[in-house]
Amino acid sequence: MKENCKSFIRGALIGSIAGSVAALLFAPKSGRELRQDITDQARHVSDKGQELAGKISDTSIEYTDKIKEAASAVIHELGHWRKKSDIASKVGISSVPVQENTEEDAL
Repeated sequence: MKENCKSFIRGALIGSIAGSVAALLFAPKSGRELRQDITDQARHVSDKGQELAGKISDTSIEYTDKIKEAASAVIHELGHWRKKSDIASKVGISSVPVQENTEEDAL
């Protein structure tokens, strides 16, 4: 999943750069205006890339925290389950029903 996300981001950045350059090259402008537009578009793409990287970083931190919390809860529950299991084995709890002696059994 992580590799798919990286591939998507790379593709989106390359596509936006290629689209921006193509649009600028086919626009009827002078050399100076064209260079300025390319510079502006490059800054825009760079800013968007940094913004996207920040969002991805924040999201990954958020999911990492959630996963840590879930893992901690599972470990805690397993600890309780293990303690109950240890207590049951020490006490001698069995799943076999115990038959009580009655007066009829004694005869």
